[in-house]
Amino acid sequence: MFKTTTAATFALAIALPGAVLAEMDANGDGAVTMSEFQDAYPDAEAGTFPALDTDADGALSEAEIAAAVDAGILPDTAS
Repeated sequence: MFKTTTAATFALAIALPGAVLAEMDANGDGAVTMSEFQDAYPDAEAGTFPALDTDADGALSEAEIAAAVDAGILPDTAS
């Protein structure tokens, strides 16, 4: 039972950031721009996007979104 529960939890944890990215990525290019982020989170503070964009390329990757979800900065799904 524990192995099944752990495996299911792990699979869900891997899938969630991808689902969050898919919800925010309006043009389907695999990255979330500041504009797409603002559309998904209109109440986010001005410094949130730059803080999440750790490589400063102007877009959030799946890895950056996963880190934000893991840190509790972003919810498991876009609002």
